[in-house]
Parts: sequence; structure tokens; C-alpha cells
Amino acid sequence: MIRSRALVRLFAVLSVSILLLPGWVGAPEAAAAPTLPSGFVLRDQPSGQAAFDLTDFAYLPDGSVLSIGKSGKVAWVPATGQARTIANLPVHDDGDLGLVGLAVAPDFATSRQIYLTWSFDTSGGAFIMRVARWTVTGTDVPTGLANERVLVDLPGFHDVHGISGLVAAPDGTLWISIGDAADFTRVDPGALRSLDLDQLYGKILHVTPDGAGVPGNPYYSAAAPNANRSKVFAGGFRSPFRFSLDPRLGLPVVGDVGWNTWEEVDVVRPGANHAWPCWEGNAPTPGYSGLAGCAGVVNTAPITAYHHGSGADEGNSVTAGIVYSGSSYPDEYHGTFFFGDYVTQKIWTMTYDSQGRLVRAPERPPKFTGVGGPVEFAAAANGDIVFADIHTGNLRRLSYPGTNAEPVAVAASSTEPSTRTVTFDGAGSYDFDGDPLTYHWDFGDGTSQTGVRVTHAYGAGVERASARLTVTDRLGASASTDVVVVPGNHSPEPVLTDPGSRTFAVGEPVVVEATATDAEDGALPVSWSTLIRHCPEESTCHAHPGSPGGGPVFTVPFTDHQDSRVEITATVTDSAGMTASRTYVAMPREHRLSLAASVPAAVSIPAEGGVNTAMVTEGATFEVVADEIAADGVSKFANWSDGRTTRTVTVTVPAGDLTLTANYLTPIDQRYQAEPALRQRLGAPAGPEVADGPVRYRPYANGRLYWSAETGVKQIEGEILARYLALGGHRTFGPPATDETATPDGVGRYNHFPYRPGPGPSSIYWTPSTGAHAVYGRIRVKWAALGWEHGPMGYPTTDEMGTPDGVGRFNHFSKNASIYYTLQTDARAVWGRIRVKWAALGWEHGPMGYPTTDESGTPDGVGRYNHFTKGSSIYWTPSTDAHGIYGAIRQRWAALGWEHGPMGYPTTDESGTPDGVGRFNHFTKGGSIYWTPSTGAHGVYGAIRQRWAALGWERSYLRYPTTDEFGIPIGRQNSFQGGYVTWNRSTGQVIDRRW
Repeated sequence: MIRSRALVRLFAVLSVSILLLPGWVGAPEAAAAPTLPSGFVLRDQPSGQAAFDLTDFAYLPDGSVLSIGKSGKVAWVPATGQARTIANLPVHDDGDLGLVGLAVAPDFATSRQIYLTWSFDTSGGAFIMRVARWTVTGTDVPTGLANERVLVDLPGFHDVHGISGLVAAPDGTLWISIGDAADFTRVDPGALRSLDLDQLYGKILHVTPDGAGVPGNPYYSAAAPNANRSKVFAGGFRSPFRFSLDPRLGLPVVGDVGWNTWEEVDVVRPGANHAWPCWEGNAPTPGYSGLAGCAGVVNTAPITAYHHGSGADEGNSVTAGIVYSGSSYPDEYHGTFFFGDYVTQKIWTMTYDSQGRLVRAPERPPKFTGVGGPVEFAAAANGDIVFADIHTGNLRRLSYPGTNAEPVAVAASSTEPSTRTVTFDGAGSYDFDGDPLTYHWDFGDGTSQTGVRVTHAYGAGVERASARLTVTDRLGASASTDVVVVPGNHSPEPVLTDPGSRTFAVGEPVVVEATATDAEDGALPVSWSTLIRHCPEESTCHAHPGSPGGGPVFTVPFTDHQDSRVEITATVTDSAGMTASRTYVAMPREHRLSLAASVPAAVSIPAEGGVNTAMVTEGATFEVVADEIAADGVSKFANWSDGRTTRTVTVTVPAGDLTLTANYLTPIDQRYQAEPALRQRLGAPAGPEVADGPVRYRPYANGRLYWSAETGVKQIEGEILARYLALGGHRTFGPPATDETATPDGVGRYNHFPYRPGPGPSSIYWTPSTGAHAVYGRIRVKWAALGWEHGPMGYPTTDEMGTPDGVGRFNHFSKNASIYYTLQTDARAVWGRIRVKWAALGWEHGPMGYPTTDESGTPDGVGRYNHFTKGSSIYWTPSTDAHGIYGAIRQRWAALGWEHGPMGYPTTDESGTPDGVGRFNHFTKGGSIYWTPSTGAHGVYGAIRQRWAALGWERSYLRYPTTDEFGIPIGRQNSFQGGYVTWNRSTGQVIDRRW
């Protein structure tokens, strides 16, 4: 039977009812203790979802988590405290389906928007698969969902391979992955939807927040931005369940769940065709590859693939992950791509370069096993890999404690002398790894308490005490700070007047005022200190001391440190030595700096960890870098969109978002710029360069340039281009293998094409009189062997066409010539008067059939002939013209020696006798062959034929011959139905007699 993939693919295990069905294979393996590389640990945290229901999660800007469950629940999990449900969507949750995809808008802090994808039932047992944008209600605490905006609605066909993956890009656009929605239990022709650019199934989409196509998409139409193909970034996927955006290339890295044999990971370039269902992994798909819709489909190879099974190096349902961008893991993991298999509970890592080429293959076997079922990957605040474990319903964080950052303890106190009660507050403490903290207070009098904010009454004998706050993170790292308290003394009370919630650009003055009074001492002087808190990631914050000061007003220019904030602290000290502080944190006014490239290429902001987009401070200066060679390995850096021509430039962040594009000269651009004559011939560009799998092209006013690694850059234009596109373009013929070239006779023009895969190379030839026509395969091979247009055929006047009986293929040519092909005969040429005769006799439908030879010369050098499939021939001489001979008459002529025998060449076609009984051909040597059903075919010639003719041929008493001429003692004789005719060798006398 066909191996069931409902459980070895994503999410069919989510339904307990499916899990219990007998006969299914590939269910999740039993849980085992995780095996991890030395130094790594797994830490669980709740997701708010049940086991086998957790499908996706995402971090919010405040470090809390949104999660979704297959059954429709949307939950919010604060950094500390209990999860709560904020919504329940009605879902169609059979098989792979339900609520399965979540993305948080990059501007969530202000827009409160998220994206969800789920399936729901409609009338009549049907269901719809949807992507929609929602607004999360509530302020600090999410309370619900509102303002649904539908982006994509697709009918479902089967309970598998739906809309599953969502990625909200930093530039505000949305990426969506959609499966083929085909039946996995059989060869389903519906899977071919994945190859159809006008259907969204089996695609990666790139859309605006409102669901329209993004202008940079390879098939985008400005006239129809909401057309399906305008939204398509790439196609040919089966179940692209999870994917992420590579932070350097800005390209999707997709895990495509396989059918029976292979799981694959793909670095997806614009316009790429990953060829499902015709290909799986790197091999043609049995059962699918022979479908007509798979003819000529070229595979885009995955970056890696692994075989189905339970072996150490095998798995059954791939989940694409993310590139590790933190700094706490060992060096070997920096910049590596993590991905997993939820069925076999494994995680692999691999490394690829800035052109998307594999540098380090996935470990064999993987180093992370027994980790649970990863169905989504994300990064914690410090870059730690976090994944949703569908088996337990937990979020699992992969940490490396050896580099765990210690937390920072910050304590404040206030005293009420009348009761000798001190209130302690540790809320200002923090952890660079983003871990929640525990708080322990040692009050310095032998007592202690836990909690963020606590109170403690000191006894009368305690005049002064040193209390200590110790904060501890998840991994046991701790830090302490001391607070001196005088229970009988009021704490000083500084009052800070700050600029409020405004933000600052580099160099902009930050002005803060403070006053302080004390119950015992009155007004107190204020001292100021500053820290520059540098946070390239929240997990890697570190502080630099800034300038001190004194007085009620303090002014400092906002720092030019990248990714930094300024912490300004006012401190006062009373006569008892008690201090109190208030801190204002000046935050940067940030804008998005985005780097793009005209073709997929690695462009990066080194100071931001090598990413291609980041929120950065207004007025800050950054160095940005573009790779010299783009991801395709051939396009070369030309300049930035602001005109600068060096790959490394500095950028000062303006008062708004900035996108800087690295322009690359593709091989097409390079040739176009290098050849003035070509530019003049083609005219100005008429559209962007388009990538379609291994082929790229760009339209111009008068033609196109095509490129592939195999053919280089070649030009095609005019009527040849029009015919090429009408016949399917590069998907039918491949890219041009030559420029449009003049034929040696100066009359015509042509392009050759490689055509892969298929029946060999092809060509399109054009002349003013014939127009443009394609010739390929075995017909082209024959035409070439006959001398191309110089030979007896001339130029093609038709494309290769099918014969009406569906058996053969043919091209006609300008010199009254044709080449016909069948599987049995191969390609054969027929031309001139023989072709005219063949046409008059009904082409292949007539008594001749298809040619089995080219036109050939007879041994005597006088005549020409073609043989045909129906035991027939057409012979030509200058004196006889062309005549057809076939059947029993041709057999008799052949037995008598063809044209060398007593008959010579035919001077008539086979013709019917006047009485309707017989058939005959006449020949040049005064001979004839007559046939009837009762007599067979017999030759009669010479003096005997003359006597028979004189008597009235078959109308005479002799009627039809029953023998060929044969020897007798006195000479020669033919026997006839009614008698015989003899010829006397000695006398020359011819006598006819009755029987």
C-alpha cells in the first residue's frame, strides 16, 4: 500500500483520534531522555496549550508569548504568572488542519496586530483555509482579538497540506506558505496545482499587510496586484509547513514535508520552481513524474534532503528552523541553521554561505535527539533556540549555561520611622538573558523573605542594618546588592522631573531636573551619574560609565553609541548616610534601516550582528556591507541606490525609515552594458529581470536577454521571440543557446535552444516569406543531416505538428519538402515531385503510409524514390515524373528486380481497371503488372504484352494474366484466365490461344 503520510507529516498526530487509528505508520516515537551536545540543557516553560495541541508561538516585544493550538485557542503567557486564553476560533481541525500559523507584526508595540491562519467549516461539509490580520485588544495585558481583515481564503480539498506558515518580515510585509491540498493516499493530479502560477496552492507568497502582491515578486503585475501570480514568490511545494527568513539573504528557508521517500530543506529564490509533484528531493517522484503535467519540469535542488525512516540519519516530517544569532552557544554554532523532525524528535544544524550554498552539511547522526517534537522555532531574547514541542505542549529552550549571563540586582528602600518599617523594592533588577528572576532578601537582622517587593519591621535594638537582595535566574546564576537602612530615620525623597516618554536622536540634549528633601535634614544636594547601556541584543547589554554632575539640573547629549540608552541617576544622601536614587532612562528615537538587493545577495549591518534590517537610532552612523558576488554566484555588485560604488559605505540614520538597495549587475546586465550595439538593437529595459528556476530573463523594448549557467547570456527578439513565447518559452525549449543569428545565405535568422529535458536541442528559424517556426527533436536532427536550409528541404514553414492520426509528427519546409517522424520509422524526409505525389495520394492516410526512407537515388543514377510504411513506394525519373506503387503489384515488381528488371520504372500510379476488378501499373520498358483478387499480381511485357493489348487487355477473351512471362521450349509464354500467349524465339511469331 502507499505509505501513509498523514502521521509522518505535520500535524496529523495532533488529532488523538487519528493517533488511535489502526494501521497507520510513522507515529511519533516514544519520548526518551534528550541527548544533547556537552554543555547544553533543555528548559521547559508553559505555552498555555495542551499536549498535541500546541502548533505555533511568537514573542511579543515585552518578552511575553502568544501561542496557538490546533483546536482554535489563542493564549497569552506573561514572563511570570499564569497563561490566559484570549480567544477561541471555530476551526476545522481534522488531519493537518486547525489553527496552525501565527505571526506578530513588527510594529506590534503600536499597531497591536498579529496574523493567524486556520481552517473552518462552511455549508455542505466544505471548509475554507484562511489567513487574516487581527488586532489584539487590551493595553499591557492582551484580552482578546478584534478587527479581522481577511488576506487569503482558499477552498480546502483534503484535510492535509493547507496554509500553515506565516512570517511577518521586518519591512512590514507578510510571507505565507501553502501546501498542495492534495490527497496523500494516492497519486492525485490535483497536486499539479503546485506548478500553476495562477493557483496559490503549493506556493510561498509574499504580500503586503492587506494581502496584495509585493512589487518585487517575480510575477508581479502593477496592473493586477491582487492577481494570484502577483503574490507568488516561488512554487512547486508539497507541504512547506514551516519556514524562516534568512537574516543575511532575506530569502525564505523552507522545510518541505515529503511524500514517500524524502524530506527537504530549500533556500528559496524568487521565481524558483521546487518541482513537486514531479520531483521529491533530488529524484523524480514515482507515479507523478510520468504525468503529462510533469513533462519538461526542471527540479530546483534542495540545499539538503534526508531519507524517510527511523534510522539515525532519517526522519519523517521536517520542520524548518532559524539561524542562530546569539552569542552564548559555542563558536561552532554561530550562524548555523537549526531544523528538526517532529516525528523522530531530532534537531540538526547546518551552515550555508552568503550565496545560499551548503558549507557544512547536517550532522550525521544529529547531535540533538530525543528533544520532543519541534513544530516551530524562534529565538529567545539572547538568541537561544526555542521550539514548540507538540508532544508535551511546552516551549523548550535550548540553552548553554556555561555562558549564561549573571543577572543584575537593583534594590531601593523607603523607611517609616514611626513603625521602624522598611519597604524594599527589587523591581529594577534585570537579567541580560531575559530570564525571569527570583528575589531573596536578607534583612541583616537574622531574618529573610522572598518576593519582588517586601516590607520588614526592625526591632528597637537595630539602629543600622545592611540588607542584601539576591536575584537568581533560571540557570542558577545570581547577583546581590546591599542596601543600608536606618529604621529610625526617614529615607530621603528625591523628586525627579524628566522629559517624559519622548525619545532622542544622537547628540540631542537630554535635560533632567531633580530636587530632594529629607524629614530630618531638609533640602539635600543632588549628585548625578550616567551609564550608557549598550544593548545590541537584550541578552548582551553592558554598561559604560558616562559623565557625572551635580546640581538641580543635569544635561547630557544623547549617546552616539549604537543600540544604546542613557540611564541618568539622581542620588541624594542624608546626614544619617542613607541614600536614595531615582533614574531616568532616555531611550533612542529609532527608525528602521533596511538593506535590500536587486537580486538575492548578502547585505548586512555588521554592528547589528550582520542582519539586513534593524531598528537603529536617528543620527547614528553605521557601516553597511554588500557581498561582491550575489547569491547566484555570477551577479556582481555595481552600486548602492544612493549612487555610491563601494561595497562598504557608512550611513547616517535620517529622521525616518531608510531603505538602501545594493544594485547588482547580473550576467544579463553585464552584457547589456558592455555592448552598445546590443543596447541599440534591443532598446530600453521594459521590465525587471525575472528568475524562473535556473533560467533568468529580462524584457526590453525590442526583445529579451536570457541567462542560464549552461548557456550564458543570449539575445532573442522579433518574430522568433514571439513564436518562442507562443510555444511555451524557456519552459518548453530552455533558454536560447545562441543569439539570434543570420543564416549563411543571408535570407533567414535563427536561434538554437538546448531544450532540457526532452527530445534534444531545438531551433526556431525565420525568413520574411515563411515567418518563424520551430523544429526540434529527431526531425531537427534529420534536417541538420540533410544540410539545414542549404539542403533539399529549405526553411521550415510550420512548427513541428502532430499528424491527424496522432501517430506521427512533421514539419513542412520551403522547398516543397517535409520531414515526418514516427517511433517506428524515425524521421524521414520527402520532397519535390515525390512529395507532391504522396500528397496527391492522401499523405500518410493514403495507400502509402509514412516514409521509411529519405528520398534516395536508384542504383542506375536515373531515378529517385521513397519507401513507405504500407509496403509502398513512390519512384520518380525525369521522363516519368513520380508514381506510387504498393501492395501486391509492388511485391511482384520487387520480385522481378525493381527498375533493373524487365519492367523499368512505373509510368502510372497503381490504377483500377475499367471493369473495377483489377489493379495495374505500367512501366517504362513496355511492361505492366496486373492484379486481381483471384489471380494475384503478374507481370506482362514485350511482344506478349503487345498482343494482349491489341486484343483489348483484360477485356479480351484472355482476361487477366495468371502467370508472369516464363520460358517454354520454343520461346516465352504468359498464361491468362481465358488462354495463353506465346512468343517464338526463332520466328518472332506471337500466337494467342484459348485453353
